[in-house]
This record gives sequence, structure tokens and C-alpha cells, in this order.
Amino acid sequence: MAVEHDPVLLRPVEDLFLPLQPGSVLCDATLGAGGHTARFLELCTTCSIVGIDADTRMLDQARRRLGATKRVEFVHGWFDEVLANRRGFDRILIDLGISMVHLREGNRGFSFLEDGPLDMRLDATGPDETAEELIQQWSESEIADTIYRYGEERYSRRIAAAIVRERPGGIRTTGALAEIIRRAVPPPYRRGRIHPATRTFQALRIAVNRELERLERVIPRAARALNPGGRLAIISFHSLEDRIVKHRFRDLCGSVSSTTGEKEPILESGDRFRIVTRKPIVPDESETRENPASRSAKLRVLEKAEKG
Repeated sequence: MAVEHDPVLLRPVEDLFLPLQPGSVLCDATLGAGGHTARFLELCTTCSIVGIDADTRMLDQARRRLGATKRVEFVHGWFDEVLANRRGFDRILIDLGISMVHLREGNRGFSFLEDGPLDMRLDATGPDETAEELIQQWSESEIADTIYRYGEERYSRRIAAAIVRERPGGIRTTGALAEIIRRAVPPPYRRGRIHPATRTFQALRIAVNRELERLERVIPRAARALNPGGRLAIISFHSLEDRIVKHRFRDLCGSVSSTTGEKEPILESGDRFRIVTRKPIVPDESETRENPASRSAKLRVLEKAEKG
């Protein structure tokens, strides 16, 4: 039985993407189970959509949900890599973070509540190393720094020391790692509002999939891929992501060119942008009540100016 995943901030995205002109081309750069795309297909019966996902299993689930339609192009890949070579979009949506599907299925290694292999790769077909491999290879300081930087975990050094102490015997499952973390932190922390392994698992997932690096790269590439008048919407779920989105949007509005560290220029000369959302849009009380996983979501929208 497929695990359901509710699309976050669906109505605000809809409001900010409308009106859609007949024949508009949209990109759902994090297709997932296809919730946002299903709504886009309803809103515009002549629009076409490019749906991108790094996870082949999620692509299969989206295909089943959306059915046989020529209006959706399903693309397997990372959004920063795919959008480096695509143009002509009127709307682009990037919904960051992890799907509830991943968190509820233990066999992918994302969940500390369901025991499974310590993998955490969104693209299980790719060359990226697993979380198990990384914690075996990294030094204690590298583990601690990663957990602190990406998880904002106050007990990162205790946890890193415990991982290094236990890893000679192998740390192969999510359950084993979660128990090591639980024992490493003080008893009051174990009884806190969130599971003591939450921040460490988040940090390792971000590191395994290079999520923040990809976010840094995709923003100027997605901006370049927009048609004049097009809009880029990004939903983030924690402060590290939102900070990057906010600053990169400001960068794009402050200059006509940008780079992502590579030699090629990312934006066309003369491209101009404006930030549509002065402050990030957050879920209302009704949405957070119905979908508690949405409570930390923030939506920011950028628009490419018309030529002339």
C-alpha cells in the first residue's frame, strides 16, 4: 500500500502561480508523489509539466497517481543538473526537504522510527556514498561539524564521539545509529519534544545528498530557465534552506549576472528579477492542524521581469 504524502502550501502556490496562460510550461522540480502537479493539471488543461525527481521510486508513484498523460514529462535526475540545460518555463516549483513517504518507510534509511539499512540516498541508483559509508570514513571532528552545521545539534560532539567509539563493530542500520545517539545525549534531552536522533539524521541526509550545495546551484539555474514574466517558487523547511533562498533571491534582484562557482555565466545579460513575497508565506492554522509536517514550511517566490 502506498504511503500518502500531502502537498504543502498547495493553495498559496496556486494563488501565486495564477493566472496561467494557455499552453504554459511548468516545472515541478521535486515531483515526489505528484500532489502539486496533479493540481497544476486541473488548473490548466492546456499546460504541460516537466516533473523532476532524483528518486526513481517516487517517479513510479507519481506516474501511478497522474495516470497516462502526454502533458507530463517525467525526468529522473537532480534538479540542479536537469535545470542547467533546460529553458522556457513559465512556472517552476521546488519543494525542498524529505517526503513523508521516505520517513514512513524504513527500508530507505531516512527514518529513526523504522529500522532499516543506513542509506539515506534519495537517488539509490547514483554514485553517492551512503550514510553508513560516510560515518565510517569521516574523522570524529568531521562528523561533529556536519551534525552541528546541518542539524544545529547542540550535542554534536558527544554524538560524534559515540559514533566513532561504536563504529569498529559496524553501524549498519538506522535503529543502531538512533540507539547510539540516544545513549550519547543527557537523559533530559532524550525526553524532549523531538526524538534525540532527529537533528543528526537530518544532518546526515543533507550531507549524503549534498542538498544545500544543490540548492545553491539550482536557484540561479532555475531563474535562468524562466521565460520573461515567469515565476520561481521555493518551499523550504528549515532555517539553513530558507537562509540560502532569501539571500540568493536578493542577489538575483541586485545584479544582472551571477555564477555558481563554475566558469560559465548562469544568467543572461539583461535579466531582471523581483521578489514577489516580501516575507515568506507560512501554512495557516488549518493546514498545520491537518498536516503537522507542514508547520516549518516557508514559501518564497521570485519573478523574472518582462523584456523591454
